[in-house]
Amino acid sequence: MTDARSTSASVQPSAFLDSNILVRLFHFWDACESSNIRLDAASNWEELKAEFEDSGVPAGILNRTDADYVNPGMTSFQRLKASGSDYLFFTSRVCWSETHHVLLEERGLERLVRLGVPFSFRMKRPQALYRISLEKNDYIDLDSRLENFRHDLQIDYGIKVTNVEDSFATGLDINIWAFAQAIWSHVLMSVIDAYVYAASIMIGADVFITSDTSLRGALEQFHKPDSDWKALVTSLKQELEMEPDAGFPQPLSPAGDLPSIKI
Repeated sequence: MTDARSTSASVQPSAFLDSNILVRLFHFWDACESSNIRLDAASNWEELKAEFEDSGVPAGILNRTDADYVNPGMTSFQRLKASGSDYLFFTSRVCWSETHHVLLEERGLERLVRLGVPFSFRMKRPQALYRISLEKNDYIDLDSRLENFRHDLQIDYGIKVTNVEDSFATGLDINIWAFAQAIWSHVLMSVIDAYVYAASIMIGADVFITSDTSLRGALEQFHKPDSDWKALVTSLKQELEMEPDAGFPQPLSPAGDLPSIKI
């Protein structure tokens, strides 16, 4: 673990969840919740498809496209649940904000398609059209469903996801933006990516789970730098006041098993 962890925080292994993982999990939860199916009712798509059909979804409606949409969330859920008793899970308020934006945008796009708005119009000025297609109740409903999603993960399945910024819960009272600035001052990275990675470093996360392959590639160089990156990583550790032998979170894909880490 990195030494950026607060001394009051637990030494239990921890994983940071990027926003794309939250979106995947929500899609899976939303599909199951709408059909009153438990998230752990099936171990693969064929079993889950049978559960949907038993719940009233007409046989033959679900196809491989539906599987491609739901399977990533099911895989992520299974990985987190399997490690729920061993790991602490963290994310950021920024990740929840990104998740909210993606889901609201999806809802607006679906509404525009139903209204028959041509593709070219949707692409040229989507935000203006979203404001027309989305109603106040859409915002209220999404807020409610996201809250139910978080509640169900924790209460029904033991997957508690804590925001790094909630200093009362994590024992942290540090400026994440200062860490983020140090990161983007050393390597070209988007402001949001730098912020959430800084948050994962500050909480002392052992792994950083993301489906963003390009981001994982960059973070792998922080975790295990090659000869071209060693000087940069050393400089970043010095700026973050980390010990020379301290490590950065290991980037991991949603399909990867969380590593067993000795405490």
